[in-house]
This record gives sequence, structure tokens and C-alpha cells, in this order.
Amino acid sequence: MLLRFEVASALAQAVSAGQLATAAVADASQRIGSVPIALHQLNDTPAVVAMAQRLERRIAYDAAYVVLAEELDAQLWTLDGRLARNAAARGLPVQLIQTD
Repeated sequence: MLLRFEVASALAQAVSAGQLATAAVADASQRIGSVPIALHQLNDTPAVVAMAQRLERRIAYDAAYVVLAEELDAQLWTLDGRLARNAAARGLPVQLIQTD
């Protein structure tokens, strides 16, 4: 699973953007780690590859999240503006989280 890598990446981006102090990273990581999260396996690799093509992405990570949201009949919330715009243009259930 890539959850820990995704968390580390998000925290690194927040520190780089000046949104989070380096001294607060350990606490933020611990708080995120305490959230009860259900992890799901990738069940349909061909669907993920097709979604990556549909989103015009060379990397399948974002497509996997969109496919999982569809499988769970849920909306995908993201901080990734590019993903949100690409998905919205294709009628996919992806919502952009506003941080302003």
C-alpha cells in the first residue's frame, strides 16, 4: 500500500509550501496515522489503465483512486487541481478541496 508514502509526500509538500512547520510533521503524521482508514486492494488493473488513458495521464495512481471511488459509489476528494479539472471535464465524481 502506498498510504504512508502519500502521507509523507503531502506533508513534504505542506512544509515546502510554508503551510506546515517542520517541527509539526511528527505530530501531524501521528494524528493522520490515528485516523481509522479502510484500505482496499486494486481489483481491476485493466479498468485503472483505461481510466489513466481517459484522464490523459501516463501514471496510474490518480486513475486508481478514481476507479476505487467508482467501485465504492463514492466521491473522490482531492487537493490535486489538475486531477479535479480533468475528471470534471469527463463527468467523473472528483471534488477539489479548497484550501483558501
